[in-house]
Amino acid sequence: MANECTVRKAVRADCKDIWEMFLQSQAMLDVTPEQVKFSKETLQRDGFDCSPPLFHCFVAEFRGVAIGYALYSYQYSAYEGGLEMRVSNLFVKEAYRCKGVGKLLFEALIEKAKQQKTVGIEWMVLNWNRTAIKFYENFGAQDLTITEKVHAFRISLSE
Repeated sequence: MANECTVRKAVRADCKDIWEMFLQSQAMLDVTPEQVKFSKETLQRDGFDCSPPLFHCFVAEFRGVAIGYALYSYQYSAYEGGLEMRVSNLFVKEAYRCKGVGKLLFEALIEKAKQQKTVGIEWMVLNWNRTAIKFYENFGAQDLTITEKVHAFRISLSE
């Protein structure tokens, strides 16, 4: 299946599909659409209508249908002393999981990070998502909660 799948840079016309998949990912966490703090319009504005874009995205397609995406941005790492890729969300539709699609998306992220000469890639995984944790460990990823003894914190400034 993965050999019939393509991964490409997202374009503005993909926003509807990305948005629907994002809502699917949130539903898996018991988050309702009403609880989501941003909209499809925000996605369009921040990723495709501003310069520079606030995020970038890859879309995975199977026979012309979007089946997954990876949304990312860049930040400076004072710890590493360079630009770092920050993955906000990697999602594959349930029917296409465990078929190599997530691997293709993650490999596209790694390749892009290398092209941009970043010092690394960071992302978060829910502690109960053992499948995702194992997936990333297979790429050689380290769980910073264990290796660096750090915890992620956030202050939400949105209403």
